[in-house]
Amino acid sequence: MKLYLNDTSPFSRVVLAAASLVEDLSIELVWVDPWQSPPNLTRANPFSIIPVLQLTDGTPLLESLCICQHLINRFKPLGLNDIDYAHTREVQVLGIAKTLMDVGFRTVALGRFTDGDNELIERGRHCVGECLQRLEKQLKHELKSIATKPTLATLYLHAALDYIVFRHSEAFQLHARENTATFLVESPFRQVLDSITPERLVSKPTFEHIKKAAL
Repeated sequence: MKLYLNDTSPFSRVVLAAASLVEDLSIELVWVDPWQSPPNLTRANPFSIIPVLQLTDGTPLLESLCICQHLINRFKPLGLNDIDYAHTREVQVLGIAKTLMDVGFRTVALGRFTDGDNELIERGRHCVGECLQRLEKQLKHELKSIATKPTLATLYLHAALDYIVFRHSEAFQLHARENTATFLVESPFRQVLDSITPERLVSKPTFEHIKKAAL
């Protein structure tokens, strides 16, 4: 299998985390710049969006959530479970996390194509701040027990918050407080995500090296 990714994409990072928790799995990491629409990526994904997991039979799987769910249901990663879609709080956490990741990334990406701030960028920044404020309260009460489970929802939430720290540090410092900090420290995915920070991935390590660091 091949995983197309880059070192700063939060979507790539969450898939890489899930894959690294699978025993006896070998993946070739293909480091690409999706903004350049490299031919090897566009052959696998005409949208030139990462991550893409290309299976051994050549089938390309797109969209990080779909890829993670495939890995979980096919390979049963160590310490990573799919969510119970009948459990409303678990679905709520996954939805919040995925949307925070989407909006946080889109707001940064828009800056590549404009010389200054625009309404969409400002709206994205505002929404990220609002989400962080609500999460701070929710992680103390209704989402506290859910956010400690080793599920896909928790993995996405941790990866999303890491991305906000990385790309929206001012908003994080302004709106995130003790409950958010506690979640990041006590997260069941702290070790694996700490092993694949953007700073570590910039060296483009092999999958085997990443697995050793994660387990």
